[in-house]
Parts: sequence; structure tokens; C-alpha cells
Amino acid sequence: MKPRLADVLIPVPMAAPETRTLRRARVSLIVSAVLLALSLLFFTTVLALFGRGVALALPVGLLVFAAIQGPVWLRAKNKADDYFLLNGKVGR
Repeated sequence: MKPRLADVLIPVPMAAPETRTLRRARVSLIVSAVLLALSLLFFTTVLALFGRGVALALPVGLLVFAAIQGPVWLRAKNKADDYFLLNGKVGR
């Protein structure tokens, strides 16, 4: 059987298999980014429906969440990838 080109060019795995916790963190970060985009896209509608407080708090809250969740997820992902690449297995 002929080896795949990716296996020849990159003989080591690119990343650790994603754990349930890392997947949940990644998905929540993506969802928060989509919700932030939608809250800004429909800002005038949210302003008319819920008032100024909610219209301002929603994007600010989502931005703060992403600013905290992003680095936390990135650090955990890098740690899992490093452990996997050095030890060849998931977790400790």
C-alpha cells in the first residue's frame, strides 16, 4: 500500500485528539463569536426591542467572554498537543 502524501511530508501527528472539554471550549468560543457578530449586525433591532442597556451589554459581555475563553482554550489546547506529541498518548 502506498503511503499518503501527508504522512510522507508530515510524519508526526499535527495535534492531539480533541477531548470533550476542549471541544466544548472551542465550540463555545465559536458560538460566542457568531453571537457577537449577530448582535452587532442587528444592533438597532436589539436596541428597539430590549433597550439601550441590553443592546450595549450583549456585545460587551460576549466580547469579554471571548477575551477570557480564547486564551484559556488556547493554553489548554497547546498543553494537550505538547503532551500528545511528546508522549504519544492523550491525557496524563
